[in-house]
Amino acid sequence: MKAEKKNMQTPHPDVYKEKASHGDVLMPVRRYRCVAPFSYRELPLHWHEEMEAAWIEEGTVRYDINFEIFTVQKDDILLISPHMLHSARALAGTKMISDSLVFHLDLLGGQVPDACTIRYIAPIQTGKKRFVPVVHPGQPGHEQLLACLKKLLAGEEDANDSGRLAPDPLKREGAERAVEELYRKELLFRFFRLAYQYGYVTGNENTAAGREHTEKLKEVLTHIQTHYTENLTIDELAGICHFSRAHFMSFFHRYTGMTCVEYINRFRLYHAAQLLAETDRPVMETAMENGFHNISYFNKKFRGQFGITPKEYRAAVRRLGK
Repeated sequence: MKAEKKNMQTPHPDVYKEKASHGDVLMPVRRYRCVAPFSYRELPLHWHEEMEAAWIEEGTVRYDINFEIFTVQKDDILLISPHMLHSARALAGTKMISDSLVFHLDLLGGQVPDACTIRYIAPIQTGKKRFVPVVHPGQPGHEQLLACLKKLLAGEEDANDSGRLAPDPLKREGAERAVEELYRKELLFRFFRLAYQYGYVTGNENTAAGREHTEKLKEVLTHIQTHYTENLTIDELAGICHFSRAHFMSFFHRYTGMTCVEYINRFRLYHAAQLLAETDRPVMETAMENGFHNISYFNKKFRGQFGITPKEYRAAVRRLGK
């Protein structure tokens, strides 16, 4: 489906950096299987240093990738380059299942750069090149890319399944570990080769325009993500940019498409939903830990964001995991 281009100046991705660790130093790769609207109803705008490749297994969802809007559906492949801003929103009345692989490109590049690293890996890592965000069924190479991605996903445990641990390659015997790790890298290189072969890597069109504003946004969003459990004020955040209160609110809305208060609330709700899904902490405690000091307000905002109460959300996620 054709992407819509948002009518706004596009900032550089160094703004909403995700804090999560995907895999470990020795094997920086992690799989995430999501079911919307249960895993999320809206995934906040963020970026990470890793590459992300996702298969839409079922349903439809709206993705915002570098300020382009894509409505993706069954068997679409999402290719999210490192440092690329992205968010997702579940569509009302629909269910979506996605399976994602998030991995650091260091996994493919050696200590001493060779021709392949210099020509094909480094340009994506540095942002000079990027992946085409969506590959649809019927497009050249889709079948081969999807088959390769499915093999990669099959070799990883789901990091969103709190009842199961991701495999630790260091605990396997030498020969078994070597076969698994080398096969995983072989598949990743094959995936890259197919993407280049079928023209799904292109030059990055980002310009220097708005770079100064981007740096200001980076400071603000870093502050929010670090202090979201505290009592944040507009005046405090405006002061980081050295803007007046009115100018800051206009500036924030222009680049994010929402008010600052809306972003803070959605960021807090997203983390609260994760705690509800992964722990047995009481709803009141979960609300307090995520910056909500009024349980009625938290319940109202949670229902507005997810369509159900916190207790209903926890129950639905638990049923889904059985």
